[in-house]
Amino acid sequence: MSYESSLKGSAAVSHPTRVASAREKLLTDGNLPDNTVRSVIEASWQRCVTSQVDPLVAKHSLELSSDELMGIRRQHKELISASEIIMREAKELLAESGTIMHLVTPSGMILDYEGDPATLELANNFSLIPGANWNEQAAGTNAIGTALNIGAPVQVHAFEHFCENISRWTCSAAVIRDPFEKRLLGALNISGLKNTLHDYCLALAISGARRIEGQFAQLKMAQRDLLLGSTIDHFTNSGNDGVLLFDMDGKLVRANTMADKVLAARGIKINLTPYNPILTLNSEGVFTPESERALNQIDSNWVQPVIHQGEQIGYLAIIPLPARQSQRATNPVTNVPPPSRSTGFFRLVGQSAPFLKAVQQAKRIAKAPIPVLLQGETGVGKELFARAMHEEGPSQTGEFVALNCGGLSRDLLAGELFGHVEGAFTGARRGGMIGKIEAANGGTLFLDEIGEMPLDLQPMFLRVLQESEICRVGETRPRKVNFRLIAATNRDLAQEVAEGRFRMDLYYRISSMTLTVPPLRERKGDVSLLAQNIFAHLLEQHSGDQKRLSKKVLDLLERHNWPGNIRELGNLITAAFFLSDREELTPDDLPKDFLAAHSSTLEDDDANPLDLAEKEVIIRAIREQGGNLTQVAKQLNIAKSTLYIKLKKYGIERP
Repeated sequence: MSYESSLKGSAAVSHPTRVASAREKLLTDGNLPDNTVRSVIEASWQRCVTSQVDPLVAKHSLELSSDELMGIRRQHKELISASEIIMREAKELLAESGTIMHLVTPSGMILDYEGDPATLELANNFSLIPGANWNEQAAGTNAIGTALNIGAPVQVHAFEHFCENISRWTCSAAVIRDPFEKRLLGALNISGLKNTLHDYCLALAISGARRIEGQFAQLKMAQRDLLLGSTIDHFTNSGNDGVLLFDMDGKLVRANTMADKVLAARGIKINLTPYNPILTLNSEGVFTPESERALNQIDSNWVQPVIHQGEQIGYLAIIPLPARQSQRATNPVTNVPPPSRSTGFFRLVGQSAPFLKAVQQAKRIAKAPIPVLLQGETGVGKELFARAMHEEGPSQTGEFVALNCGGLSRDLLAGELFGHVEGAFTGARRGGMIGKIEAANGGTLFLDEIGEMPLDLQPMFLRVLQESEICRVGETRPRKVNFRLIAATNRDLAQEVAEGRFRMDLYYRISSMTLTVPPLRERKGDVSLLAQNIFAHLLEQHSGDQKRLSKKVLDLLERHNWPGNIRELGNLITAAFFLSDREELTPDDLPKDFLAAHSSTLEDDDANPLDLAEKEVIIRAIREQGGNLTQVAKQLNIAKSTLYIKLKKYGIERP
């Protein structure tokens, strides 16, 4: 806390009458005695004199109707939402303290207040209430207006206030900024009568402002996740169109792989860096491009609002490729989205909540130059996540080097990791070999199945991480290395440590940050997207035919449990692709062992809808009655013998 912002040691506390006299001298002859008040207060008083603020009465411009105040609160709903927890806590924290807390807009208008009930009532007499404007031009020097003016925390006590009628108060305010863009969002203020002066009031205001900024960051990230999830279909089925997604602030959130090509074909030059401001909203809430040049280039008909549950959450621009350059087939293939050639996180396909959450966490972790441990079942795509994190992380200019620690003997794994010199062991390569660690120097080393690294190799690898140097097998001269480590495992490493199969010190070294990639069975709705994406890649690589996956196939794939996750799905789609000559693949084109596991499902698909409904009712009743068939028969109002007949008819096993 700086001398300028706090009151510690100031004349305002030790010699209040001297401060009052200095203010009177400034107002009467325009001069201020040297070293009488803090420089932050002196500068504010000079601004008040220049702005001709009334030195007797702070004018708060309280002319708002309830509807007008509600309108202003709607404009700042994100700030209010981010501050809900802090304001709720203030009601308890400041009770009987003689102080109250204010949430304020960037212009100085109070949005909300909470705190000591007696002080809240007293605040009404001084217009320290929602709707009042406390900027310096209206209310003179005060913590709210002065903090907003200088963009820094400040405490104002008693006679330091420019307007005489508020000199009984002391207040402490800190500004709130957008954590991403650093723009001013508002301020948090704590006010009380001058006898409530404490250093902790300013510390509390600063701490509260920082917490609101943290809540605001989480709110914005959740909004962007929702925006991405609501528009995923436009990215997976965009064809030759360029697709750009913007948040409500007009900042780019995502662009598809065709965007660069389409914009270039139309002669439009736009920086497609994520969160770059491209669109702006005018006072009527209508999209306008950021510059006149962009206005001439972007057709407003390409831009449409993104609506979620009746509320607009962003903008989507779908820009068609000029007709002369379009390569669309005369009979376009339906159901198959174009294969993604994206890099980074754009190559990850999915729209389910668990998947989008994992992607968002990975994006945050990617920027941190520390080891990451990816956890997840076999086949969930941990290497894809690792590659995306490399391509958008601090080591992206270096190589991405991958090594699977499973299935290799101890000596082979040591050679692959550390490299070796000629003659280091029987079978050593002539001339020696560079290891994967050296190859990853300046880039990222991805160690898959690190839980299978032999126990006696683990301290050697730990030393590499600690010392940033290695020795090749058969060599004593150390070599400096600098790489980003991303490790992956399908094991519970904490349990492996407890059972003595993995070193605790290495575990804590590699797991500075952990991320769990969800299994496919938990990603509701993603199976169809992944299947079509895999199928599209196969079409591009091996065939120009108009093949497609039928809806029955996609529905059947969604019902499978996928113990082998994405790898199992990829193998199944590949087998069906090569084994079928038909234009539309049906369940009959899938492997027989897969169909056998879903025979009852296929029978249900062909069954009478009434039979299906009756089967579902019986299954639900059995579950509700805990398997007691006598009670099930009573619940369904049928004879027990009839129930047995229906169990046999529908293939329902007796509990």
